[in-house]
Amino acid sequence: MARKKAQKEEELIQMTQGSYDELVKELEFRKSTERENIAKEISAARELGDLSENHAYTVAMEKKDMNENRISDLESLIKNVQIVKTAGSSTLVTIGSKVTVTNLKNKKSRTLILTGSEQTEAADPSEGKVSIDSPIGKGILNAKKGDIVHVELPIGTVEYKIDKVS
Repeated sequence: MARKKAQKEEELIQMTQGSYDELVKELEFRKSTERENIAKEISAARELGDLSENHAYTVAMEKKDMNENRISDLESLIKNVQIVKTAGSSTLVTIGSKVTVTNLKNKKSRTLILTGSEQTEAADPSEGKVSIDSPIGKGILNAKKGDIVHVELPIGTVEYKIDKVS
């Protein structure tokens, strides 16, 4: 029994309430507005005649397939979510933490927000959002303010100091 429970927990995808809400919002949009828009495109393309050589129809059908695949992915993802409550700790790095780190070699600081696993698709490095599955995410998860963490990157090991956690 304990083995089945452990297996179930491994399948759960951890994310913050905010990330979960964004996925639900995207799912609702794709199931309603996006489906309607694509249906209109397909209908308009059908009116152009011969479907075998109708580029607009082919494009609209590809769009429909991509939307339906994304809906399926979102439904599967949402079904396996475990909402992680951010403790608001100012010392321990958890999912949802905003963390300022300094690269000890080049002395450059940057602020990151730790998101859930990569499957949540909440990570966006351009916005400073890193997944707990990324090398730096793994390195800083559960670290404390003042800790020095070693992160294995393709360029080698980089040491970061945890300056601030909020």
